[in-house]
Amino acid sequence: MKKLLRTLPLAALIALVMVLATSCSQTSDLSMQEDVDKMLEVTGEATDEAEDVAYKLAYDMELADDSTGFRTAGSDAEHRAADYLVEEFEKIGLEDVTKDAVTVDKWQFNEAYMNIDYTDKDGESQELNIDDMVSYAAQGTVQLGGDYSNLEIVDLGMGTEAEYQEYYENSGNTDMSGKIALVGVDQWNEVWIDGPYMEAATQNAAAIVSYSMGGYAQYDDDTINIQDICAPDMKMPCTSISKNDAERIQKILKNGTDITAELYVDNEVGSQNGTSYNVTGTIKGTENTGQRIIVAGHYDKYFYGFEDDCTAVGLVTGIAKALIDSGYQPANDIVFIAHGAEEWGRFDTSTDWAIGSWEMITTAHPEWQGSTLALINFEMPSVDSFNDVGVMRTSYELGEIGNTLFSSGLINQVDSYYADGVEVKNDDGELPRTDCISYQFNGVPAFMPRQEDKTEWSQNRYHTPKDDNNVEDDKGDGVHSKELLEYQLSVYSALAMYIDGTPALELDFTSRCDDLEDAIKGTKKYATEESVKAYKAALEDLRTAAAENLEAAKGINAEYEEAYAAGDEKAMAEARAEGVAHNQQVLAAFRYVQDQFMGLADYGTIEVHHKAIQNNLDLYTNVVDALSDGEVTEDDIWLPSEINGYYEYYAYLFSDEVCALSNSLLMNDKVDSNWGTDKMTLAIKDSWQTTKNMYAQWNEGVTDAGEYQQYVDEYNGYIDILKADLQEYVDSETAAMKELREML
Repeated sequence: MKKLLRTLPLAALIALVMVLATSCSQTSDLSMQEDVDKMLEVTGEATDEAEDVAYKLAYDMELADDSTGFRTAGSDAEHRAADYLVEEFEKIGLEDVTKDAVTVDKWQFNEAYMNIDYTDKDGESQELNIDDMVSYAAQGTVQLGGDYSNLEIVDLGMGTEAEYQEYYENSGNTDMSGKIALVGVDQWNEVWIDGPYMEAATQNAAAIVSYSMGGYAQYDDDTINIQDICAPDMKMPCTSISKNDAERIQKILKNGTDITAELYVDNEVGSQNGTSYNVTGTIKGTENTGQRIIVAGHYDKYFYGFEDDCTAVGLVTGIAKALIDSGYQPANDIVFIAHGAEEWGRFDTSTDWAIGSWEMITTAHPEWQGSTLALINFEMPSVDSFNDVGVMRTSYELGEIGNTLFSSGLINQVDSYYADGVEVKNDDGELPRTDCISYQFNGVPAFMPRQEDKTEWSQNRYHTPKDDNNVEDDKGDGVHSKELLEYQLSVYSALAMYIDGTPALELDFTSRCDDLEDAIKGTKKYATEESVKAYKAALEDLRTAAAENLEAAKGINAEYEEAYAAGDEKAMAEARAEGVAHNQQVLAAFRYVQDQFMGLADYGTIEVHHKAIQNNLDLYTNVVDALSDGEVTEDDIWLPSEINGYYEYYAYLFSDEVCALSNSLLMNDKVDSNWGTDKMTLAIKDSWQTTKNMYAQWNEGVTDAGEYQQYVDEYNGYIDILKADLQEYVDSETAAMKELREML
């Protein structure tokens, strides 16, 4: 899962409902109540199974590629883990267990270390051995060949273009040939590793050795962090060490002489040369509906990856066991998937994660599109961050189902793990950072439990060796909770049974209308008044149709429940058939929404197409106003950094080559098919050049606004381009709302 670099505000109108999931003796009269009760009788043993699978996946070193525990896209360990999961799925009684092969960019980390020889201040020969080192998805020294046994090390701070230039001026060197760039990164508050990595390669460094100087890996200074690289293959090693080891190197650079380093990195990567396996097993439906519900997690990982995401795959297995052991016979297929290649799987894109799931729904099983009722996906499901409120994240249209699960009485006998219950947030939030995005963009609505306000856990443990089976509150950041795991198992097993038991999928498109309504606020600044009025009129008609569609689904389900209560199997079958027809309609409509309306405001935020452009227009307009008003200040100069989802920030730090590469990655110029392709509608590719030149002028001491007129004119040119793009989207979205109304 990918962590968004900066936290951006959510839409103002987030549809969410707080539901108190507390114990109560009164349960529902729903047709699936008896089945849910039986399932709840076996959750203890099912949770034991979930824990066993999680521990096996996390700590069995036969299922890891190296001593740190890595298991990455298409690696030998991922293949061994897939074989284990096949055995486990078959053991618990799943049918049609398969390993679905998908093509990914392979990454297999085997080993990395660095040995530094030097003379200390007393004239004694010394050696520093750094064995605690891991590699990003970048080439290894073994794979590249050549001599990496006699390298210099240069401390380059944050690895910016200016820091390289300063080094060249002080040293007389003109590039970094034969040298390792030692670089500190803060991937929470500053920039992702892609910037320093691409800059080091652009400067012709032999390698980059990075360490966390803030943001992540805050557990202690011996902790290493790793992330997806979000970059092309720059044909250069890129590794990560701890802050303490970096400080040891810096001390040697300051006080030692005759310093030479040997770097060894055995890291196999390649383009479209790997096979990842998505392991699937099925509880077959009894009514031949052609529909399915998917329950999933991912089994690739960094380090132990106990919470991210071994417990999720354990939970998937535990839910399957609970349903099977309780004797549940679903109407629809329930498919259980352990996805591979979630953490990383593709070069040349800023959206390089969730590749195994993307290939699953687009190439391995495209027939699932339009017939899959929902994805229930898990990420870090058993981290207790000491919150009083749990969160169920969903696609906009699934809020009705999530709320009904808790309010219906179906799981009243389940004691809530959370003092104040569970909040259903149906705003698409968090979904792009997980496998959910692959399915949602292909027409499958998604559910996912989340631990909100888990910043301390993420900054301490996420993608580090400290993502482990911690049950002691040693840092006050969160613990693994088996009790929480059982609660999630109970709730999301019941959710799958509820969706399966209701013939008609109650997708609430009025919630999506709320999103579309919020998106048009402020648009009249940039679009014609007539087009905004037409948009709003089409939206009101759509809202009416959406409400009627939801009532129709509820009517079908009410008919089914009445028939069930009366024991009328014929009427039940008729309602089920009506539901299947309804589901085909609404799933087609859901896919249409994703295709026609939804883009990305950055690599981690889903946004209505024109609203993403509007956000950028607001930023460009603010920049123009600031640079046109009297004396230019430092705050004015930094305003453009927020453009293009903060990608413009790279213009302040990195070379022209890196900025051009970065924007190409953002726009997926080199990748024909992944979940970010054609979705990044907000960006102006070349405005970084204007921002970079403007910043250079500021660094020359220029503060007179008149001297910035050239840049004001260029920014105004980008505004004109975006206004035209926005107008096209407003018009196309208006036409699409009319079409969607007819579909509903």
